Amino acid sequence: MRGSSRGQSLVEAAITLPIVLLLALGVTDLGRSFYYREAVTNSVRQALRIAVSSYQHGTADSVCASTSGGPIAVSVSSPLPPSGGTIGTIANQAALESSKDGTAAGSVLAGGTLTVTFHCLNGAAITNASGNGGPPTSPGSDSITASIARPMPVITPVLWPLFGTSFPMQVTSSQRVEY
Repeated sequence: MRGSSRGQSLVEAAITLPIVLLLALGVTDLGRSFYYREAVTNSVRQALRIAVSSYQHGTADSVCASTSGGPIAVSVSSPLPPSGGTIGTIANQAALESSKDGTAAGSVLAGGTLTVTFHCLNGAAITNASGNGGPPTSPGSDSITASIARPMPVITPVLWPLFGTSFPMQVTSSQRVEY
């Protein structure tokens, strides 16, 4: 009789272990998704803080220099961490915001993409004085929009048929320029 109860415990453990592991990995993925979401959100805010500052007016003007007429919205993208480019300073600050070791290369968002949208009129960036006061989606608006897209890898194999091996995470925010 004693030997059969040992076998019963082993069978019960074999039946419940996959369920417990699935729950544990699912909770881990859920926690990681909150972590990634916060990292992306904080980095977008930092990118936007830098992009709307008067120090970036020259960057906005250089992006708008190739346009004529308008008003028109022009988007510029950069990988995270940045490899230079027009919005390299903005992308570097966004990467540093989510860095785990104090360098842009140590960013949690490595592999993500930052997109900054400037509004232009006649080859120059729209300022507070030349804006139409419209919402950020209006091409004549005096706002800048920053967006970061970063896929979050899913570690729970059972979720792969539902979400694939990664889950797209994107945050977009807008703010009026300070110039």
